[in-house]
Amino acid sequence: MTETFPAQISPNDTRKGPSFRDNALLDGLSDDIYAELADKITVIQCSPNEIIFEENDPGDSLYLIAKGSVKISKRGRAGQQETLAYLMECDFFGEMALVDTGKRSAQAAAVDHVVVGRIDRDGWDLLLQLAPHQVLGNFTRSVTKRLRHNNQHFIEEVMRSERLSLIGSTISSIVHDMNNPISCILCACEVIRKNNSEGLVSEAAELIRGAIKNMENMTRELIDFSRGNTQLNPEFFLVDDLVDAIEAEFSRYRPQIELRFEVSYNGAIQADRHRLLRVFSNLIRNACEAMAKTDCKILTFAIKRTDTGLRFEISDTGCGIPAELLPRIFEPFVTHGKSNGTGLGLAISKAVVEAHHGIISVKSSEQGTTFTIDLPVQA
Repeated sequence: MTETFPAQISPNDTRKGPSFRDNALLDGLSDDIYAELADKITVIQCSPNEIIFEENDPGDSLYLIAKGSVKISKRGRAGQQETLAYLMECDFFGEMALVDTGKRSAQAAAVDHVVVGRIDRDGWDLLLQLAPHQVLGNFTRSVTKRLRHNNQHFIEEVMRSERLSLIGSTISSIVHDMNNPISCILCACEVIRKNNSEGLVSEAAELIRGAIKNMENMTRELIDFSRGNTQLNPEFFLVDDLVDAIEAEFSRYRPQIELRFEVSYNGAIQADRHRLLRVFSNLIRNACEAMAKTDCKILTFAIKRTDTGLRFEISDTGCGIPAELLPRIFEPFVTHGKSNGTGLGLAISKAVVEAHHGIISVKSSEQGTTFTIDLPVQA
């Protein structure tokens, strides 16, 4: 079995192919050596979230990054992909499988639009033949740098796991203690509703029941996330119902912020309605906070049909997310610009979307941010 590759460009087509001259692995190579090696580089273009290779795939090549960023991850807690590193332009990856002739030890995936250059075993042997001292020196420096980074990363991972474990046990304890008073409130609501026929009283009782249900959903969300297992209760509902709920949720931000809907699909979807609404509510809240200091305050919520399902896009005209933070934005405890932020909102949103077998991605600039969620019509 060999690796399968995304869209490729002819390695000899210099008009289309990017230059890898500044890549860390090729630092110090003469122009003549690079020109000879360039014929051995196959240029590959990858779409956002596209898998470049999977863990345990046979390793017969290394990759040079010319554009974009690549996420290196490994299957871990509850079968989820745990991020090991984000590699940026001019870095390289996949080289260890060439060195030890083994299988891939991790998964590599494009974070955004990525252009990489693939060097197979013949190209690697040629590189070692033409410039052994430069290549091995560059290789050693990069490995040393990554080892230092990984040491810090694993320390942070241990701390993150401990924090998640503490959150899970704390929330579980709180929920256990709250069960009795919550049951009393619900029983009292039901008694009041049955013994009072006034519409306003019934409406107030229903609001209390709804608020309690939201509290239960939020605590369950945190417990599930801390355990690495998001449980869904899928149901069929109309997209129009989802839009109505989002519009009601958004009412607190009017008239300071304008909400625009672009809906080209009004059919049904099967999903966990409450969890999906929580995801959209979190994205809308983040968008509104990002627009707090901008003159143009427009939030656009788009829903459209795709070949594989439904696409939801939430776009704002806010200040944007810093480029250095963008690759890590869905990791737990990563937050920006919010003094009261927990750093869990986007991480939980990602877990919920992936539990629906969907994909969430983000693009951002100084003119604003767009979150895209692709979901199947049926969970």
